[in-house]
Amino acid sequence: MRLLSLRLNGQYKSLKDQTFNFDSAQGNIIAFIGLNGSGKSQLLELIAETFSYLERYLRRDFKCRNWFPALALELCYSNQAYDSETQESTYSISIEQKGVVTLYRDGALIDIDARENSAVEDEILPSQIIGYSSGLNENLQRAFMKNAVQYLDVMNVKRAWEQRLASINEVKSKEGKHLTEASIELHDRQVRKAYHYYQTRYPALFPALPEGSSLSDNADIGLRPTALPRLKYFDQDTTALMLASMGMMPDLQQKAIWQEKQRFNKIHSVTLRYDLRKFTHDAGALLDIARLIECLHGVQPHNFQPLPGVSKTSEEFFNQFELDYLAGEITIDFSAHDVQDILESSFFTPQILFEKLYRLQLLGTDFWQGETKRQLRQDDFKGTAKRPQNWKSPIHVRSLKLTDGQQCIEFDDLSDGEAQLIQILSMASIYKDNRALFLLDEPETHLNPSWRTYFHAFIESIIGVDNQKAQLFISTHSPFMVSSLKRNNVYQFHRNDNGLIDMRMAQNETYGASFDVLIKGLFELRSLISQSVIDEIRQQLQQGDDHAKDWIEKNLGLSAEKAYLIRKLSK
Repeated sequence: MRLLSLRLNGQYKSLKDQTFNFDSAQGNIIAFIGLNGSGKSQLLELIAETFSYLERYLRRDFKCRNWFPALALELCYSNQAYDSETQESTYSISIEQKGVVTLYRDGALIDIDARENSAVEDEILPSQIIGYSSGLNENLQRAFMKNAVQYLDVMNVKRAWEQRLASINEVKSKEGKHLTEASIELHDRQVRKAYHYYQTRYPALFPALPEGSSLSDNADIGLRPTALPRLKYFDQDTTALMLASMGMMPDLQQKAIWQEKQRFNKIHSVTLRYDLRKFTHDAGALLDIARLIECLHGVQPHNFQPLPGVSKTSEEFFNQFELDYLAGEITIDFSAHDVQDILESSFFTPQILFEKLYRLQLLGTDFWQGETKRQLRQDDFKGTAKRPQNWKSPIHVRSLKLTDGQQCIEFDDLSDGEAQLIQILSMASIYKDNRALFLLDEPETHLNPSWRTYFHAFIESIIGVDNQKAQLFISTHSPFMVSSLKRNNVYQFHRNDNGLIDMRMAQNETYGASFDVLIKGLFELRSLISQSVIDEIRQQLQQGDDHAKDWIEKNLGLSAEKAYLIRKLSK
């Protein structure tokens, strides 16, 4: 995935009628720099909104309603074919003001209606769009929340069908042995009528049935599976599930990902709490939890505890899903022998395990406020959408412990910098082999200066220098990051006199430039010492040069500014 350019015709917030061109960038990482409020995050938002809309447009089971008014976009990027390691094409996509999408591959028009949309979607779009913000950038996660709500709507339609079918079957079941040929025929007509109702309204989920086919009450009627949204936003809850999944990696691989500088560099154990009492309609969720409990039972027979007050499921329910309890806690001790192998045999990769857990978490979107979900169903909504804190997720991490080989520590007890480095490197690792686009808003904020100097190297060691599949857009205030990148990969943002945002490539070479040069040249600082100190120096100078020189020598620490002032005042 390589985003080459984005042309904006119209206005999105403070971005207006401009082209953002990245076709001369080299490697995987592109940095957005500038003062606070200069527009870095707004461009990340617009990129996220664009791909969010494209996913809704191309997926038949999602819905588009109203693209941003008076706003048109032209997008150009290169992408490897999803089923090829080498084949790469360039795609040009335009979104008209009315939201109509036109696609070109290598200059040739793609007829969306002539093919299955899933095929177009897999070919055209990145397989993953990953969002992360070190702060409370609720505007960035808005685009991700829109598609989470779309996913919930699809699952609710399926739930309504399952409930309708169950109601019809219940009537049949009550008749039991007294069923007549006429009542069986009546039941089949009711099932067919109900299915036709849903098939007419939701053809993406309910395929048309062959003429004359019968609907058995034991068949799942061929409902099409629902894929996870491609856009995934990594907040604290989602990141915890991802790290829990990373524990199934071999120990040496975990240590390699989290770097030698990180003391606690291996997942020791995790406790997951799930509650599916409101989600018994989702057979996939029930089966995934049952599978996780069962695969661990042989090596950790005491790894499960039901939540207090939760009764066992019925015999009929257990025979169908092999799940004893609808709510409980699962503890995975990764230090135990064979646990990693057992998980690998059942879930294959950390990404697969994470996405099964993430799928359960998405069901919790049902608990978001109704007004929030209503707003997020509008494509043109660009306000602030707050995901509730301490929300009732069907699954969350109760405890996540890391180890250095001798001691253990709760993940929540790590410093902010340690936690942030683990989160970012894990995200990069779990999706590095996907056609992925990362939108990261200040991902190194909490790192100490030493780690910041290595941050670019840390990322590249995980992604791979020659990786053509992944691209990372990183907004940053760090001269350490900028000094690691060529000027072709550094884009400076500032607001013009009209309050609109301008973006331009860094004018001078940034690779290897000293931090003082970068800070003065790119962040508009005239001095490298604190402004409050500068103000104090000015006050001392008002009392005479000799007084000021004496005060400077006694009170200021070493700096180029101090040396310069003393030389000047000594003349």
